[in-house]
Amino acid sequence: MDYVPIPKAGRLWYSKADFFRPFRTATGATAGENIIPLYDPALYCEAVDEPDLKDLNTALATLVDIFPDVEPETFREILSNLSESSRVEIVTEQMLKNDAKKSRKTLRKLPPPETTAKRRPRLGSQITLPTADTFRSESYKKAVKQVLYQEFKNLSHSSVKAVMAEQNYSYTQSRPVLQQLAAKSWRFSLSSIWPRRSPSVAAGEHPNVMIGSSSTDQIIGVRRTGSAQLDQELHDLFVTPALQQRRQEQLAADFALASQLNDTEAKETETLFDCECCYGSVTFEQLAICDDNYHQLCFECVRRSVNEALYGQGWSQSIDLQKTTLRCFASADQTCHGRLPGAVVRRALAEPGAEEDTWNELQNRMASEALVKSGLRLQRCGLCNYAEVDEVPSLKLRTAYGILTHIVTRSSATLQIMLLFLTAATILITAPLILIACLVWMLITLVPPVAAVTNASWSRVYKQRRGLKFECRNPTCSKISCIRCTATWRDPHVCFESEKTSLRTAIESSATAAVKRTCPRCLLSFVKASGCNKLVCNCGYTMCYICRQEVTSKEGYRHFCQHFRPSGGRCGECERCDLYGAEDEEAAIRKATQTAEKMWREKEGGRQGDTHTTQLMVEALVSQRGHGRWYEGLLDAVVEALAA
Repeated sequence: MDYVPIPKAGRLWYSKADFFRPFRTATGATAGENIIPLYDPALYCEAVDEPDLKDLNTALATLVDIFPDVEPETFREILSNLSESSRVEIVTEQMLKNDAKKSRKTLRKLPPPETTAKRRPRLGSQITLPTADTFRSESYKKAVKQVLYQEFKNLSHSSVKAVMAEQNYSYTQSRPVLQQLAAKSWRFSLSSIWPRRSPSVAAGEHPNVMIGSSSTDQIIGVRRTGSAQLDQELHDLFVTPALQQRRQEQLAADFALASQLNDTEAKETETLFDCECCYGSVTFEQLAICDDNYHQLCFECVRRSVNEALYGQGWSQSIDLQKTTLRCFASADQTCHGRLPGAVVRRALAEPGAEEDTWNELQNRMASEALVKSGLRLQRCGLCNYAEVDEVPSLKLRTAYGILTHIVTRSSATLQIMLLFLTAATILITAPLILIACLVWMLITLVPPVAAVTNASWSRVYKQRRGLKFECRNPTCSKISCIRCTATWRDPHVCFESEKTSLRTAIESSATAAVKRTCPRCLLSFVKASGCNKLVCNCGYTMCYICRQEVTSKEGYRHFCQHFRPSGGRCGECERCDLYGAEDEEAAIRKATQTAEKMWREKEGGRQGDTHTTQLMVEALVSQRGHGRWYEGLLDAVVEALAA
């Protein structure tokens, strides 16, 4: 792509329509020469992929939907080397035959919060895949390469190509990596001393982003790169944020001007109102009135009261949790029980110049306080303030066919054998079984202890069906967390992974310390593999492997037992160490690991504030959860088979 400088003098565009027309160079080139058209987002249409590229992306989306925990890059490498026929079938068979874990290159990264809450479509529906993970067209790759060459001139072309290949030729993902490389490059340090930028591109601007002025305002646009997809990507990355910021600034300026004109007009007509908190004069539009004694309060005092309630000591005095709004705080009447309407409080907090998230923080805290006072059993999101009522639904029985299908296909062998015997017994003695079933149902219905045991079993079955994954439905969070460890959910998920690593490290260190010996002179650690128990260190120090006592040259082998024992075993005549006897290393390791595990449990139990969370963590890491009473497993299997 040719580089065309922009002339310094003269006006380039006289209107917005002229800005989106092709412009020429300052040298007065003839028509059709060195014309650089600008990208118009209103005329953008999704580029139609090539037939083979479209088939590759469809196969890639299908494979990612079948194997969601495998990185799409793995499938792209496999699909690029296969023929057009039966791509999906070949890759699926290879993944299942060789075990998908062996074929994984890396675990797939967790998607952004806004895409986490969206459920993956079924195989029968239209499958969508992020654009950054799909196969890219040659025109897009070429355009991205040219743009990155122009933007990062201080980097070599080989570095740019390598980063593009790592990021699947995505401009949005390659640019931050190249910026980090450019900041560390020696060329960047030299260019910062002797800047050699083109006169047409100002410092800090993108070479493909053009800025010009019209008769009314400043216009910004993107030069066409030859790829409509890259043009739209550059427009969304650079132009759209600038336009949004410009719009916000314009709205703030318009609001300030309108407020100034409104204040001037109110002063001229003498229609100002006095605030009964700060006693300042404000217009009617900046006034909030309580619903009891109709006290007049200005928006500035409302904002100060909300900030004091949120970040100070005025929560209990200023907030009414029953009506979830702000109490009247007029200084003239301290006994007023009025409330400010929630819509007025929101309008006061939403004005330009105020904190944008103050209203949301106020609503979240009031909701949290109300939920705590409700006394309901809640299941909270581990990553935000969202909470749901943790209630177990009523028990619904499956149909007879559903019960039989579940036992035959999904239940344990014990329950299946029991079903076989029950079927045979039913054929022989149907009436007694019906009577027993009626008695059991009556016990469950009429006897509270039996009903409590059944409800507890159903609660365990329901929680096992629900799993540990919790999907937050808060629009501002929309993340998936673990119910047990409250950490962000990642497939495959391991609860208390860091604590598990610390426990394993403690146990391994204790096991190693139980069998190793250390020379007290040179501090060399070693383990005896074979030979006698008289050990000589490299520094010349001699010690006993069993009792760790120094063996002097004068004492020598007399440190060890000298009595003859035809039948072996422990010497009954002296208490000296055996020359060739070895200690029970397995028992020493077992004792050391038990001591280390006990110390770790005491340490973690004292550090965690929540006893229930600590118990769950220890059970998940040490795997010593109690199995309960002997009949709970069988009762849970029966309830699992009967419950719908």
